[in-house]
Amino acid sequence: MPRSAAYFLAAVCGGLGVLMFFWRAAPNMWIGVRLPWTFADRQIWDKSWRLAAMFLTGMAVGALFSFKIFIISVIHLVVLGILYPIFLYWRKYNTLRFWKDQGWKDYRPVARCRGCGHFQKLPDAGALAEARCEACGRPFQEK
Repeated sequence: MPRSAAYFLAAVCGGLGVLMFFWRAAPNMWIGVRLPWTFADRQIWDKSWRLAAMFLTGMAVGALFSFKIFIISVIHLVVLGILYPIFLYWRKYNTLRFWKDQGWKDYRPVARCRGCGHFQKLPDAGALAEARCEACGRPFQEK
């Protein structure tokens, strides 16, 4: 790869990575890890945003040294950028289900009771702390 192309890739990826470190965007359809699980929970959006910023900065450094390092970091960005929010959502809500109301990004979380296995729709991510299972009455999060 020509050095000018490497410098260009490093500047673009590094610029986006640094921008993402200092700017926290709300869930949107233009930039960020745009998955239903990240739209359903703002904390998961923020954590995946930070991970993507770190990988973009790593891609910039990798582009300066070797094209192979750049390609490896691109693969990491794509694979881990998808798996990490899914894992966080599953760990928090004990399911991968979500529900969608009207609109293009109005995803809402669904929690699964650890006692009886009942699925329950939540109005938003903040309701998980106070929510109780409709079937058995157990809280979703132990305090």
